[in-house]
Amino acid sequence: MKVILLEDINNLGQAGEIVEVKRGYANNYLLRQNFAVRATKENLNTLKTQKKAFEAKRARNLAEAQEKAEKISGQAFTIKVKTGEAGRLFGSVTTMDLAGALADNGYLVDRKDLSLSENIKEIGTYTANIKLHPEISVNFTINVEDEDPAKQKVLAEAKLAAEAKEAAEKAVAEEAAEAKEVADQIEAALADSEEDSE
Repeated sequence: MKVILLEDINNLGQAGEIVEVKRGYANNYLLRQNFAVRATKENLNTLKTQKKAFEAKRARNLAEAQEKAEKISGQAFTIKVKTGEAGRLFGSVTTMDLAGALADNGYLVDRKDLSLSENIKEIGTYTANIKLHPEISVNFTINVEDEDPAKQKVLAEAKLAAEAKEAAEKAVAEEAAEAKEVADQIEAALADSEEDSE
């Protein structure tokens, strides 16, 4: 069924576009919510007269999205949570939590436009993404912290210590691999020199 969109719909189209959708989706959602109208001759003629208005609205939405993207990009937002032992969360951080953190800082966004790069199940720093417009999406940082500042400090220090230990173990393993490679090269050179002397 062909409809004319009256609003921008994610993953479908922008206001003023004619799109083909399933009849049930059109009747039960788009038409009922006044997000679209049927693509009849009358509505197509109306669309032609309103084309400039749709283009102006589209340009305004794009400009607003770019402005919001510039403000959000590179920012870090904090979410306070309850944690158990070792900084594990009771549950996980959701897009609803992200939307709340953004709203607390004056950015009203739809949680459906937010996405996480990974499941957040412990304290730390993570990257999230928001799609502000079909053409614009931006990454920002989320700091997940324990709501108890003393516990947060202890958990952060423990996490840093664990990361330092892991880095040291990795460095030792790399050095051992390099030493084994050098030993293998020396052994091969000695074997070659013995063959040459025979």
